[in-house]
Amino acid sequence: MVILPTIHFMAVAAALLGAIGWAQAGEPQPKGPATRVVTLHKIEIELDGRTGSLLRMRHPGPGTVVHTTAEHASLLDLAYPIEAFEPLRLASRYSREAKIAQSAGQVSVHWDRLGPSRSAFDLPGHVSATVTLKAAPDGESIVMACRVENHSPNRVRQVLFPDLLGLVPLGEAARTEFRTGPVLTKPFVELAKPATDRFYAVNPTFAEYTSTGKESTMAGRWLDLSGPGGGVSLFPKRHAWDTGPIVMLQYWEVNRRLRLMCVHYLELAQGAVWDSGEYWLTPHEGDWSKGIRPYRAWLQEK
Repeated sequence: MVILPTIHFMAVAAALLGAIGWAQAGEPQPKGPATRVVTLHKIEIELDGRTGSLLRMRHPGPGTVVHTTAEHASLLDLAYPIEAFEPLRLASRYSREAKIAQSAGQVSVHWDRLGPSRSAFDLPGHVSATVTLKAAPDGESIVMACRVENHSPNRVRQVLFPDLLGLVPLGEAARTEFRTGPVLTKPFVELAKPATDRFYAVNPTFAEYTSTGKESTMAGRWLDLSGPGGGVSLFPKRHAWDTGPIVMLQYWEVNRRLRLMCVHYLELAQGAVWDSGEYWLTPHEGDWSKGIRPYRAWLQEK
């Protein structure tokens, strides 16, 4: 586990614990009049029309990959600490005026002003962001990219993107595997705890994987979540020697859902802009060897 500065640890903790209430919300029912559905290649994506968050993702291979409620969906999440409340977050799920634009092979979500996790504070300025999802030229993947602009005197300290909240078991939970580099786990089993276990500090429901440093567990930065019938792969188009990101997984016991976060630490000052670069997401039939093809093709281009 990487030891983080206090501000970073609290930001991560706020992101991980902020949606605990979801565990009492019952089964997700994302369909509704305020949703936008778009298909890129064979990937069906459903976005909340108010917040712009990802409600559902489906592909003929693995079937449903993401399925969650509007209140606890995500796509983008930021750490925005202020003196009065250090764990403050800005996120898609707290926003209410997302602008969704669709064109051939692409959909974008823009937030003029990302909403805060607490409304009791008078925040100077605002932070805007745009997430773009487009069909990749390989005919099977989607390219995810994010741009954050800070129009506030407060610094943005962390960005979670992509933030896939609401991942479901792909087939049986006990046969759904997460792999990256030398790591192979079964997160829907290994991150779950007995119902009587309340010692979260001893047995956390999240895991962290790094791509740099002595404790690197993400050689190549490619990852995959697969079940017997298929899965989904993800990787950033970034050189192996570039800094970060950290990938975190979190599990909710009651709803049996998983959250996958790519964690970027930064110091985004007023007037500054952050770009994520390209993340390639590939739902696939079969095992992980099908999902790694776009990553292998990119490496062969270098």
